[in-house]
Amino acid sequence: MTDIIIAYGCEIRDTENHTKVVDFLKADATPAGTDKWTYPKKAPVHTISLIYTKAGFAAALNKKDAVVIYDGHSRIGQGPVFGPAGVTTCPDKTKFPLNPWGDNFRMGHAFADIECIDDIMHHGTNPTEFKLPAASKGVLASKGLIDILDDAIKAGKAKCGTAGAWRKLPDCFPKVAAQTNCRGSKPLASRHFWRARKGNKEFDTLVAVGDADLKKSKLECAVLFMNSCSSKRHFLAALQRQKAAVKSKCMFYVTADSCSANTTLPFLKAVLAGKDVTKRSKAILKKMNGMSGSGFISLEK
Repeated sequence: MTDIIIAYGCEIRDTENHTKVVDFLKADATPAGTDKWTYPKKAPVHTISLIYTKAGFAAALNKKDAVVIYDGHSRIGQGPVFGPAGVTTCPDKTKFPLNPWGDNFRMGHAFADIECIDDIMHHGTNPTEFKLPAASKGVLASKGLIDILDDAIKAGKAKCGTAGAWRKLPDCFPKVAAQTNCRGSKPLASRHFWRARKGNKEFDTLVAVGDADLKKSKLECAVLFMNSCSSKRHFLAALQRQKAAVKSKCMFYVTADSCSANTTLPFLKAVLAGKDVTKRSKAILKKMNGMSGSGFISLEK
């Protein structure tokens, strides 16, 4: 039997994209336990499991020859996030002592460039700030991120108005840095920024990410479809590095842009129809990329 594992992340599990997959399985597959089905109904050759936890996603990557789909947020490169149904934009601290939005599966570049207001304050997170190194050589990151890093390093200790410099937010914008989020903390109190935008109402900062969780994986799955925004830019380099390190044969479907289409459903149907998605990708890619909001999916080694 082929194991198909769909990992749904925070918020996406509450959308119609998830509902339509569940409805399809209820109609066309046979229940085999909680969030699990077999397909087809007569003489089944596939098992389909829906999972909703970071531990479950980690285990799925190590399931030999499995087809794994992550359908969720990339968190601007911070990594997949998981939680129960109904996780709010900024989760209540009493109900969620550990904020799901900040509990990422680390599988990306050394750092990510995120927004202080629209991400850190918006989701009530407090990610570890990336420590500016003496040089960018050897740092795993995309060219765009390396350019930001090089400019900040070159600027050194600079005044608040120096473009691209690594400046302390409380020194330059004390009122912004003093804000308290919905969880009662002040995540901007000692944070740096490299760019101010929107009339000094938004600030871009660098936070530590890395691939610590991915490095624990043997990547024994046959296919991983990272159905999350710009997953090619955020995660492919780390995936390819780990694949080489453990001598994995896993193939990666990734997106080049933001994505909103329910491409998980046609991908699932293709696998259930017996399509070898590790090789014969042309037809399924054409179908998925023909959907508005697909994010332009590609198959990568």
